[in-house]
Amino acid sequence: MEPEALSLGILPPSLRVEVADPRVLSDTQTAAYDLKTRAATDSVAFLLDPSYCFSSRSSLKLPISLVQWALALWGGDSIAHLALEERPRQFFFAPAALLFNSDFHANASVLGSLPQSGDIIIFDEYIHASCHDGMKMSRAKDALIPFKHNSLSSFKECILRALQLNPGIKAGKATVFIVVEGLYSMDGDVAPLKEIVELMKSLIPPESRHLIVEEAHSSGIYGQAGRGLVSLNGLENEVHTRVHTFGKALGSAGAVVLTDAVIRLYLINYARSFIYTTSLPLFNVVAIGCSFDMLELVGDELSARLVHLCRFFRNTLSSNLKLIPAKIMTLTKTGKENLWSPIFPILVCGSLDLEACLQAKGYDAKAIPYPIVPRGAERIRVCIHAANTEDELLRFITELVSWAAAYQQKDGKKERNIVL
Repeated sequence: MEPEALSLGILPPSLRVEVADPRVLSDTQTAAYDLKTRAATDSVAFLLDPSYCFSSRSSLKLPISLVQWALALWGGDSIAHLALEERPRQFFFAPAALLFNSDFHANASVLGSLPQSGDIIIFDEYIHASCHDGMKMSRAKDALIPFKHNSLSSFKECILRALQLNPGIKAGKATVFIVVEGLYSMDGDVAPLKEIVELMKSLIPPESRHLIVEEAHSSGIYGQAGRGLVSLNGLENEVHTRVHTFGKALGSAGAVVLTDAVIRLYLINYARSFIYTTSLPLFNVVAIGCSFDMLELVGDELSARLVHLCRFFRNTLSSNLKLIPAKIMTLTKTGKENLWSPIFPILVCGSLDLEACLQAKGYDAKAIPYPIVPRGAERIRVCIHAANTEDELLRFITELVSWAAAYQQKDGKKERNIVL
């Protein structure tokens, strides 16, 4: 059976190409798809040593190796890999899915491969570094338009500017790629996805728009069974490409791009970080499958508990900070109304000092100082987990407030000395 070739419809006619899925197997090829024929990079034959394998108890029912496989295009993707791609495709209600080794690989591949010359990329100024790297590698690298973080008015202005820069967009001869995240990791706030979709649809013709939502931090948290912010808002049919990682809430590694079948095939043929990267090891594939099992079994229960703990943490810390000047410590607003974020940026004066204090108390605290963030926006970032308890959060809040009170007292002495 020859793999079917498809036309990449998102490109202008002059740039459209035929792409094929080289990983499609015939019945005969599948029968011969054993360990010996697949160990392309296993030069010392670890892969064939029984001491390096264990039997999977998962539904895959395959021998699982603890070593890495070959490149995906050259036999590196087993039946297990292809079966796993079907799992998120069905779980997230997507037309097609493609596995990547990491969220960074996925973002860089999507944005480095899809935009073509004449296209324009509009993106939130706070999107992840991997998205920036991908855009800089794309053929549209000279047509990047950032909009102010989560600002709908700025977003609208950028669309109007794009339409003015390239009249071919309205004629369907070029594409506007729009890139946002679901939940932003540094500020803990969520994108106004419904409003973004409404503006996009009102200003850009259907054949000339492509919305990409990076759901690394919203996976496993929002929506039914943790399907993400796009699912929560019922926007599966409006968002062209979604990127979900398995390395955050799902507790594993790797990522999946959810898109249509044509774009999936295009990425297989043209995404360099997919083509030239060794496939995920099979134990990773099994772990990801187990993560989806957990989401389906207890995802809603864990999300509900997480919401409770987030509400408890915010309300309790806010109450305890009333007597602390905002210049010393303040809890920024995160999430949206009725949509709690588990990421809490706490702006502090002396983030490195607070880091040392918390580490001495046994907390794995990491300051985020200037120049990582602008001056005056130094912070520590607290991430709440469903496995936390209220007592743990109370003890942590006590340490935060005690440090802030001591810092306030020390700061007051400095001011008095200056006056004297």
